[in-house]
Amino acid sequence: MTSSDTAVVTVRFHRALYTEEAIAEAAATFEGFASFAVRADGEHHVVEVSAIARDVDGDIVAEFCNFALANSARGHRSSHA
Repeated sequence: MTSSDTAVVTVRFHRALYTEEAIAEAAATFEGFASFAVRADGEHHVVEVSAIARDVDGDIVAEFCNFALANSARGHRSSHA
């Protein structure tokens, strides 16, 4: 995860671990707190997180990452059942 002075955070998710659907679900969950732009870059899904709400408790980007991981894990379990 990287951030800059313009309040944009870039997160890279390896495609072997994270599904695009899981990332999109996480982005939809947090759409009221930030903007998310997802693109493919080689072996990664790259997410640019911007317009991050500063008036909420907690770390929006970290929570988004947690949701993306949980959604991916849930999807991997379902596909292997």
